Amino acid sequence: MIKEKNPNYKGLWAKYKKYEILKINNEYYIRPDKKASYEIYDVFDKEKELLVDFLLIGREAMNYADINDANCDLMSTETKYQDMILDFVNKYGMFGELTYRLLNTHIISSGKALTQGYSNIDEVSASTYIKPYFIGNEDIQRIDFDHGVNEDILKYVYGSDNPNGDLLNSFDKGEDFSIVFSKCYTEKIANILVMARALYRIFNSVENSSWTENEDKKAIYQKYANMFNPNNVAFNFDFADEKTFLNWNFNSLFQAIELILAFNETNERKEVKMCKHCFKPFIAKNLNSDYDTASCRNVANVYRSRAKNK
Repeated sequence: MIKEKNPNYKGLWAKYKKYEILKINNEYYIRPDKKASYEIYDVFDKEKELLVDFLLIGREAMNYADINDANCDLMSTETKYQDMILDFVNKYGMFGELTYRLLNTHIISSGKALTQGYSNIDEVSASTYIKPYFIGNEDIQRIDFDHGVNEDILKYVYGSDNPNGDLLNSFDKGEDFSIVFSKCYTEKIANILVMARALYRIFNSVENSSWTENEDKKAIYQKYANMFNPNNVAFNFDFADEKTFLNWNFNSLFQAIELILAFNETNERKEVKMCKHCFKPFIAKNLNSDYDTASCRNVANVYRSRAKNK
């Protein structure tokens, strides 16, 4: 363990124990298995593994022939990327894209969803915003989400086997928030690839900024890294076992990963690094680790030796 002292952080998230991939209209989605039970965990108990596993997805997405967003739709059709994301959500849960993109939290009670547009705030009805996240469920497609919680929402969205009650107490977010833990909730694999790739590019830029001695390159890396701008991060104090905790009220797993990345990159004793040879994220066993494997270190040493002898 590199860190000598750790802040007392808490950040709860919920996951089902099994997820599945479904194909609808030639697009691929993740959804909880209908028979799966759920559990609630503290993301800071798995923070390094969580961050590395997500960045690995982003790195693989960056290696695709073309890195524009449209090609994430093509990637999502390939078993390789589907398996990576399925493995991730089986470990940590779904990403909460629905709540991640929102500026307002109580979308059902207010009947509207506010999101950040390019230069202004966009507003759509709650029904228009929510229903694409319940693709393939005709019962939910017929529900009115614009006039508060109703019997159909309680029956078809939350159901009887849902972490709603536990999450209300754990997150202090209200019923609107726990909609992302519905067993009918879906997330598009292509969108997950876009997010993973974007965060890996931020990680790559920050790491390269600390390596390069070329001031022009450093400025370019830092300019891109400064595009990293998480929003709606909320927290409060919590007290347990005679300790004071900073309790992070994440609106999504995406947001939790962003925050963990920010903590890591601003820590002079960082534990998650990028290999200087293959650019793969890895958990460093000591402060001087610059390579994820001995093989990468040896290859890098050979390249340096050849460069000196030219």
